[in-house]
Amino acid sequence: MISEYLRHVALRYRDELAIVDGEQRISYGELSERVQSAHEWLRRTLNPKPGDVIALSLDISWQFVACFFAISELGCVIMPCNPQWRAVELRAFAARLGFRSAVIEPRFSAEWDQILDVIPNDRLLTADRMPVQGKAAGASSPSAIVSVTEDAPALYLSTSGSTGTPRLVPRSHRNLIGNAKSLAGWLDVGPGRRFLSVVPFHYSHGLNNNLMLPLLSGATLVMMRQFSPGACAELVHREKVDMLFGSPFIYGSLVDCDPASLSSLKHCFSSGGRIPSSIVERWRDRFGVFVRQFYGMSEAGVVALERGVETPASSVGACIGEPVRGVEVMVLGAGGQRLERGEIGELAIRSESVMSGYLGEPELTRSVFHNGFFRTGDLGYFDSAGNLYLTGRMGRVMNIAGVKVDPVEVERVLEMLPNVASCHVDAVPNGRGGDLIRARVVPREGLQVTRREVIEQCRQQLAEYKLPRVIEFLEATPVTIAGKIPRYGAADAAARVEKAGSS
Repeated sequence: MISEYLRHVALRYRDELAIVDGEQRISYGELSERVQSAHEWLRRTLNPKPGDVIALSLDISWQFVACFFAISELGCVIMPCNPQWRAVELRAFAARLGFRSAVIEPRFSAEWDQILDVIPNDRLLTADRMPVQGKAAGASSPSAIVSVTEDAPALYLSTSGSTGTPRLVPRSHRNLIGNAKSLAGWLDVGPGRRFLSVVPFHYSHGLNNNLMLPLLSGATLVMMRQFSPGACAELVHREKVDMLFGSPFIYGSLVDCDPASLSSLKHCFSSGGRIPSSIVERWRDRFGVFVRQFYGMSEAGVVALERGVETPASSVGACIGEPVRGVEVMVLGAGGQRLERGEIGELAIRSESVMSGYLGEPELTRSVFHNGFFRTGDLGYFDSAGNLYLTGRMGRVMNIAGVKVDPVEVERVLEMLPNVASCHVDAVPNGRGGDLIRARVVPREGLQVTRREVIEQCRQQLAEYKLPRVIEFLEATPVTIAGKIPRYGAADAAARVEKAGSS
């Protein structure tokens, strides 16, 4: 159980610094007390049953950490929710999972208040009411801690599907502990290491690498609730942060900062999309630090990572390093056969960090496993030295600033507009090394659809990061001779982005 694992770490490193959250400096001993406080608060308020799902819509904060481990102690399952989700999205997840409760930031309440028929007000808890500690709270008895098996789900993560309905990925206690232990041993993570926690915990990347990895290893978690480049650089300098698991966006935002402010950073890894070689080179030249690529996913945690300090492969190509300890990767051909080095095929992985299957989707689960290996849908190959390269994606899922977005979900929302005959959603280059969501809309014959109507419809139904930034109106959706809807070339797409602008 992850909470039991944390208790052992807290006992061993009781006086070591666990969390820096603003002005608060919380030792492992104090963190353990706050987890017990949260445990008693949730138990008394909710009286949850083992297996109940409790949603968390919280900032990067000590409150998230305390609730996360407390919910685990109660034998319940955590569902981290993106604060950008609208009421329609929250209602769909609440209905699917039967949320027992949600713990939220007060400023997120507007959307949650619209689904009080699903989660009554007395079970909608706000983080500002959470006790920090107390005699009664700190005295929770061992009998109040519910024991579950290692293969029981600890949390559910949402990821894009191929039908417009998000998939739910169960992550077991074994999955989470296995991922943290494997990385900690590989990267020598332990007391004395200081992590910058800037990727939100509702993402797999943030939860695995900016919460679980440091806290299950006795390292220090330096939290940044809201990212801005100047404040981030100041925090890194003040707290002597030496390890950062970030994203191409974060590294691109920090690349012009004063080199002295980031001088403590020694180990920098990027995920959520391939980081442009220009950013890697500028970091090397400006800060004397190599930003190394790693590859992971909600279904499996971290799969591969560049460990070399002198010559990171990301500076010269789409290399994602070598599989981490305990992870097997093979490349499959169209017939499911194992391919040789240098041959491009679908990446399939096996490790104790891989999920057991998608929640409530047995047919899909059967289709994505091959002889015990999870088929990722990503294309790639091994070079002669055993380094792994990504070359593309088999499906339509878009990668927008490191966040996966299913175009079918956006298309369904647009097709709800009465004057829309059809539409197609894809991604186009933004001219800065990333992508923007584009919607091509075909109005019904004799009717009109305005740009404002498209934007308002999407804003009512979708999180901000899912909104199309490029909107084109066509007489008919273009198709190739094979019946496929084409993507424009990079140069043409960039020109169209510049012409269309963003919403």
